[in-house]
Amino acid sequence: MRFDIENKILFPFIILLILSIITLGIVSYWNGYQLLLENEVKNLSRNLDEMVFYIENIQEDIDKGLLTEEEGKEIVLDFYRRAEKNNLFIFDKERVLLSSFDEGQEWFEIMKSENLEEGQKRISTGNYLLTYKTYDKWGWILGYRLNKGIFSFEVLENQKYMVLVAIISLLFSMQATIFIAHNISKPIKMLADICDKIAQGNFQEKIDIKRKDEIGILANAFNNMVYRLQINTTKLLNITRLNEDILKNISTGIITTDQHGEILSVNKAAKDFLSMEDAKDINNDIKQKLLYQLNETLRTNKNINNVYVFDNIIEGNKIYLDATTSLLKTDDAPASGAICNFNDISERKKIENNMVTLDRLTSIGKLAAGIAHEIRNPLAGMKTSIQVLKNRLCKDQNGSNTKLFNGVLYEINRINHLITGILNFAKPRIPKYEKVDLIEVLNRVLDLLNKTPEKKNIKINKINNSSNSLVYVDKDQIEQIFLNIMQNSFAAMNNVDGVLNISIDNYQEESGTFVNIEFHDNGCGIEPENLDKIYDPFFTTRHQGTGLGLSVVYELIKGNNGVIEVLSSVDIGTKFIIKFPIYGGNKDE
Repeated sequence: MRFDIENKILFPFIILLILSIITLGIVSYWNGYQLLLENEVKNLSRNLDEMVFYIENIQEDIDKGLLTEEEGKEIVLDFYRRAEKNNLFIFDKERVLLSSFDEGQEWFEIMKSENLEEGQKRISTGNYLLTYKTYDKWGWILGYRLNKGIFSFEVLENQKYMVLVAIISLLFSMQATIFIAHNISKPIKMLADICDKIAQGNFQEKIDIKRKDEIGILANAFNNMVYRLQINTTKLLNITRLNEDILKNISTGIITTDQHGEILSVNKAAKDFLSMEDAKDINNDIKQKLLYQLNETLRTNKNINNVYVFDNIIEGNKIYLDATTSLLKTDDAPASGAICNFNDISERKKIENNMVTLDRLTSIGKLAAGIAHEIRNPLAGMKTSIQVLKNRLCKDQNGSNTKLFNGVLYEINRINHLITGILNFAKPRIPKYEKVDLIEVLNRVLDLLNKTPEKKNIKINKINNSSNSLVYVDKDQIEQIFLNIMQNSFAAMNNVDGVLNISIDNYQEESGTFVNIEFHDNGCGIEPENLDKIYDPFFTTRHQGTGLGLSVVYELIKGNNGVIEVLSSVDIGTKFIIKFPIYGGNKDE
């Protein structure tokens, strides 16, 4: 039902009339009820005074020695039993002495829980009122239980004619109100109808009232207002849609809070980032950091910019988050809250770290090449001299000199092998690019290492989901890459029943199509703080390692236009991901 303006004027008046009459009736009813209740309470109080007077007379006989106290009490109780007074009760501190109603024990428990004082008191509980008086010499409580509900019917019976008059007055008042409301609402009914249409979004409606009084002035002003409202609403809707589109499609996460730090809104990018189902613990940590920074901005009234680093336990890498918080305020008003915008800069950090790694490896490579050449020349002379001395001096029968010379030659060969590794790292040969099938190279490396998995109880699973594994690379260098990575995986699975999963598949990017090769072992994993160091020359956690294997791998992959990424979790395993553009798949073929 649609209420028109007449009803909107009429109903409040009718409601006020009804409320007034109902209020008057309630007050009248309540006063009558209270009056009857007070009269009854006074009557009961007089009865209690008479009871106390009677007990005091008995007490005088007891004081004169005419009766014992027990005899006196029995006389009083017997007297009131015979008196048959309704709702009378007599309690002492221990038990019910006399009760003319069945619930005496229940009310005795209620009286025990109350803090009873000397003199006449009242206790109201539920629909009952207890009027009592204490007689301290005997430790008695004398009282009456009064049902308050019996007075409601008496009051209604007494006031039925007043209620009838009130109803008749209400009917006449309603008729008068309807007549007045109709005459008041008639001139502005059209204005109300137009307002309803405008409220539904129809800004084309106009009020056509040809009057020169206040209603006419109001109609003209209203038409001008609607015209301006139509223009401003169109502008506001356009701006609102634009802002919503910006917030919806922007890649930056945005969180706003009120001045107490309670979150008001979160845009789509922030929701997507903070609701990763595979990293709930990380997201909780991120939320706490962002909310703490927002609260710090609200507390200090300063803009704050922080870069946070989180260890992704699930994927085994790091998440870098750049977060900036500032106050939400206008030029003239105080801050109404705070805003946080944050970006996942993990990829940017990865590129920066790769650049730093390349710069560091280049510098170390130049230094290592110079040192290696300087060491290798005198080392060759030392080896030649030791071989000559061995031929001259090793004539003894027990062969002790031979053992010493062989030991020295072994160590010289070991140093020479290390220097060769340094030179391979420092100055790897220029790749000889050719069309290579990565599956064939991988199978060749597996054939070379076929004994190692059996000795170490390692199972190798190869999964080929690729439709094209042809790449344009140096075949020997790719073989060396696979060899070094798999040897690292075998070493990491020394103390477990190892499983090495090797998967090959293709994926598409804007820059072309790539072959993706993953080496995933269940070995000891890499500590999070060591993930950024694994490509550093001479960094190793193994006692017999040189720390050059992954450094060489990194240089060779970069030289063959590839990308390497590592994900690792301690005691779970490590995953090396290598990507090469397929043959004819762009990316600097």
